[in-house]
Amino acid sequence: MRSGSRRAWLAVLLLSGWSRIGGITAQVAHQHHPESILEYIRALEDPERDAWQRPAQVIEKLALKPGDSVADLGAGSGYFTVLLARTVGPAGKVYAIDIEPQMLEHIRQRAKQEKLTNIQTVLADPHDPKLPQTSVDMIFICDTLHHISERSTYYPLLARALKPGGRLVDVDFQKRDLPIGPPLSMKIAKGGVVKEVAAAGFHLANDFDFLEYQYFLVFTR
Repeated sequence: MRSGSRRAWLAVLLLSGWSRIGGITAQVAHQHHPESILEYIRALEDPERDAWQRPAQVIEKLALKPGDSVADLGAGSGYFTVLLARTVGPAGKVYAIDIEPQMLEHIRQRAKQEKLTNIQTVLADPHDPKLPQTSVDMIFICDTLHHISERSTYYPLLARALKPGGRLVDVDFQKRDLPIGPPLSMKIAKGGVVKEVAAAGFHLANDFDFLEYQYFLVFTR
């Protein structure tokens, strides 16, 4: 992917408007220099994010098994990637997928430091996750789906990557005014996600409601 495309995608991420909540610092649209990636990583990894993201509870609800293969789509800093990798264990595999090479390099270094050998980074295209066919038991998407512009052609690519019985999981911001997250115009209402994914042959299997600012949907085919 050309560097211009990566910069454009970074601009979208920064425009998504991580407002201040606890220790999370707002990102601003004019930060296109390399340090903006580092600032974004710091925001994603702020310990105070745990209070509203509730990562341990999210992972628990996923009910993953040792040996499972998972795709973390829009892996970013690896906030969920490392938790998924620990959960599926050495016999499992986690594909950390992102379109920003610096994010993926950060994940590689983090996996090395934490001695996680079951993480494979994937440099994707904005319109293609670059996942092999029938390669994963679950595709996990957190705060990313609203960035994908051509979702009607993207969902079939996700469906192709799932093994029989595989699951598609979407955690994203509720479409209402919130102290964090992207502008209201960028958000996708929960019902809209269900309708879109249904058109791609999925049906809603679980709808968890314990997150304060996000919906948490699990789909199967």
